[in-house]
Amino acid sequence: MSKTCQIILSGVGGQGLVSSGTILGESATIYEGKNATLVSSYGVETRGTFTKSDVIISDGDISYPEVSKPDIVLALAQVAYDKYAADLSEDAVLIYDNSLISDTKESKGKQFGYPINDMALKLGNIAVANIIAVGIIIQKTGILKEESVIEAIKDKFAHKPKVIDLNIEALRKGIEIGMEV
Repeated sequence: MSKTCQIILSGVGGQGLVSSGTILGESATIYEGKNATLVSSYGVETRGTFTKSDVIISDGDISYPEVSKPDIVLALAQVAYDKYAADLSEDAVLIYDNSLISDTKESKGKQFGYPINDMALKLGNIAVANIIAVGIIIQKTGILKEESVIEAIKDKFAHKPKVIDLNIEALRKGIEIGMEV
């Protein structure tokens, strides 16, 4: 039987959720020989409106490209948290940025809050919050290897070599904090 992981990355425009989905998908397909889909939706404005990316990673075939029953939901904004928290299944995990989301609710699934935005600021660039979140996701799911994600980061930022090391550091920070809780 194949292993499949359905992931929703949600927040607002400008948080790098489409890039995160691309990195997860490329890590799976190019570096691990798995199947993956990525479907993103966002408002017409470039920043500030609700954004989400559905990522499905599987050892087997994927019959439908959008997430139907999430295993992991990432919420990087209150609007995203509010949209998904109440509808989680018992075996789903919600990872949220507790430096941006303070109004939390009870849900059937497990919830883990991390100061993702604050950690990105400590690393020197708010733009790596999404990569910290990717690190947390791969640590919590075990669906991808760290090395595969690092290679996808190198590919994604090949035209910006100065940000590669920062993004790898952010990924490793996410993996590290994902182990704590």
